[in-house]
Amino acid sequence: MSIMLTRLLQATLAAVVAATFGLRPAHADLYTWVDASGGVNVSNLAPPDGVRITNVIPASPTATHDAREAARDAEVQALTKRVRQLEGQVESQGSGSNYWYYCRNPAGYYPDVLSCPSAWLPVVPHRTADATRGAGQ
Repeated sequence: MSIMLTRLLQATLAAVVAATFGLRPAHADLYTWVDASGGVNVSNLAPPDGVRITNVIPASPTATHDAREAARDAEVQALTKRVRQLEGQVESQGSGSNYWYYCRNPAGYYPDVLSCPSAWLPVVPHRTADATRGAGQ
């Protein structure tokens, strides 16, 4: 084997071993600034005082992503808890409502009308021959 190929394999092996053991890459803010002579500089070190900073790339965009994920998970847990509470209330009230709910303005029954500015009126449903015919079949 050639020396070049041997060195390439050694470098590749080192990278594979590092990735296998989960070494995380270092994170640092990246700064771009223009110095007094007009030269553009890029560094992970904070720029000196008195220079015009043109861009800063934060060190860890995953930290904000992780924070958003944690907030979303907390919200999902809170919503799940509320759904379970509501399910418990429904179960404690019996196996269904004996009423339909009507709104005068806008005129209509729930769920065709989703919100009613005035009070919902409970209405005892009238079973017609058509409505009950399919129930037993």
